[in-house]
Amino acid sequence: MKESYKEEQPNDNNVNHLGAYETVLFISYFTGIDANSPAEWADDRLRAITKEDHKLILLTGLGSRHKDLENQTVFRIPSLAWDDFNHELRWREGIGQKPSSLFLGILSALVFIIGKPIQLFTKFITRGGSGGKWSWIALTTPVCIWLVLTRKITWLYCTGGPPSAYIVGALASFFSKAKFIIEFQDPLFGAETNRSPFKRKMVTIIERWLISRSHLSVYVTKKSADDAKLRYSVFSKKIIANYPGAWNFQIVAASKDTKRNYIEILHLGTLYGSRNLDLLFQTVDQLYEKGLLTKGSLKFTNVGSVYTENVEAYRARKDFQLIPERGRLDALRIATDADILLLVQHTDKRSDETIPYKIYDYLNLNKPIIALTLNQEITNLCQVPSFFPAKCFDENEIKTALLSAIRYISDSNNVNQSIKNNLLIDIQKQISNLLE
Repeated sequence: MKESYKEEQPNDNNVNHLGAYETVLFISYFTGIDANSPAEWADDRLRAITKEDHKLILLTGLGSRHKDLENQTVFRIPSLAWDDFNHELRWREGIGQKPSSLFLGILSALVFIIGKPIQLFTKFITRGGSGGKWSWIALTTPVCIWLVLTRKITWLYCTGGPPSAYIVGALASFFSKAKFIIEFQDPLFGAETNRSPFKRKMVTIIERWLISRSHLSVYVTKKSADDAKLRYSVFSKKIIANYPGAWNFQIVAASKDTKRNYIEILHLGTLYGSRNLDLLFQTVDQLYEKGLLTKGSLKFTNVGSVYTENVEAYRARKDFQLIPERGRLDALRIATDADILLLVQHTDKRSDETIPYKIYDYLNLNKPIIALTLNQEITNLCQVPSFFPAKCFDENEIKTALLSAIRYISDSNNVNQSIKNNLLIDIQKQISNLLE
């Protein structure tokens, strides 16, 4: 499905020194989907690219919705696996953009015939399932090859989540002289994501091939980039680390209730598995018992889903409220009313290799942050007085971070201090540097 949102007019600003219009072919399965971190990540890059006055061609999944960006042409491509295709249709229906009856009928028949076998085959190859959206490659690759053969593409830019986008770009790169950039939102070869020997071998083969095809392979932590350089030393010059930053929406602060007598600590996003509030609540309860905190003086808010086994125990707490998932801008507006923002990472090795994308939104909101983390890079990145880190498994450090943050906001001299001036990452500059 193709959609064009603006008549492409000549513009002196997007003419390079050779006189050719610079065009970015951007490939990401997720774009424009609320409460979806890979989509938000991709959307921020799309905004930055179009602000650079480059023309943009977007290849994305059928379930994605477009964003009204200048100089953008969008191709929404369906998956062939039966489960992924139906999921994409539900997304389309949820935003009132269901495909035409003729298109839907033809596509449904095709997926019905071959989609179920593809789904079963994919599960067999991935040993039980994967979020790779591998069947999306089948229809997206020929479209991508057609585009690089018929358009003057300057850059092929692929970003995750699902690594199918990287495969599409790598295959198309054989037919194009465009510079091929891969941005790994999460490392393919993760400490916790590929435990079986078969999966690790397959991922190693795929990752090595992708890097070999790329002009630039971008990892978003220094550790993951350094690990990749060790694995593929022959390609080390193609591998870099780059903290991405997030688009600064300049959210207008909500009108805070000046009469409230509690401190609100807010977390944006999903809680599940070892990324939970169990130890934090255990620490808070001990502080209540010892009289170091007064019951009712704190309020914890989670904007998003909670899939922990003890979610009902969370709900039963008088100092906790759960707000259902919201669109990104709505969630950020809610966050402006909080006193402190909370970052929570998993307690396993995946936290060493990743930085949650929400930290960049947090920094843009200019709020104090408590970070329950294992990643020293996050602490190094946020070297300001209003950042309070603690190891996510260490009760004493959590207690220190919590009490320090409370003391910080209780000091009237700190209320209006800005962390943004020190830590704001200019995403526009980051994208410009990558394309250079």
